[in-house]
Amino acid sequence: MSEREDGRGVLVRVSGEAPYRQIVGQIRGRIESGRLRPGDRVPSARQITAEWGVALATATKVLAALRTEGLVTAVRGVGTVVADRTPPRPRRPPGASGARAPSPPTPPPGTR
Repeated sequence: MSEREDGRGVLVRVSGEAPYRQIVGQIRGRIESGRLRPGDRVPSARQITAEWGVALATATKVLAALRTEGLVTAVRGVGTVVADRTPPRPRRPPGASGARAPSPPTPPPGTR
């Protein structure tokens, strides 16, 4: 069976999958398709409750699952936003400046 929304955006349980999993899948799809981009706000728990007709506890579980997957992050004073999925740059050990060590001097031609 498949998942779908009725005309009002209310989740219609068509499969045996838990409602929160269906909602996670739909929001994940918005992120993967580019409809929601890094830094964009995702629906709040209250918005999820209104849009999909689920309990606040279910909506909270949706956001927790998305955070666990690394798809979203909570930003104080902003809400939950799509995470930046670019791979982190490698960290240098403390004290490493990133400058290359000087090369040994090149001997003059014919002196080898």
